[in-house]
Amino acid sequence: MQNKLVRGFTLIETIITMIVLSIVLIPFSVLTTNVIVKNTRSQAAATAVALAEGEMEWVTSLRFSAVVDEAAAFSSPFTAFTKEVVVDYVNSLAFDTPVIGPTDYKRVQIRVAHPLSDTITLTTLVANDW
Repeated sequence: MQNKLVRGFTLIETIITMIVLSIVLIPFSVLTTNVIVKNTRSQAAATAVALAEGEMEWVTSLRFSAVVDEAAAFSSPFTAFTKEVVVDYVNSLAFDTPVIGPTDYKRVQIRVAHPLSDTITLTTLVANDW
């Protein structure tokens, strides 16, 4: 009967392999983590834009007298997002400058925020429809 010599990896070869794999895998894992974070932020921003547009459509469908300030959170599954509706009276000569007292124009700003993205702000003008 012959003895067959089975050769395995030596300790040095195993250590060198682990070092090489570490050098390759650590930057890859950092890159993967950065991609996941950026993708999550991008998705949060896109969702915030869509929610703000939906809120803007809802607000502009209201009667002039019903357009008022509001601050709230969205319902599930968007509970991480908050919304704020800011309504200011403006006059026909300066739509960007708030004035005191009722006029026939309201500037409406919808702000949607999420912890992972910048606050999204949409602005429109609502006129009194009498």
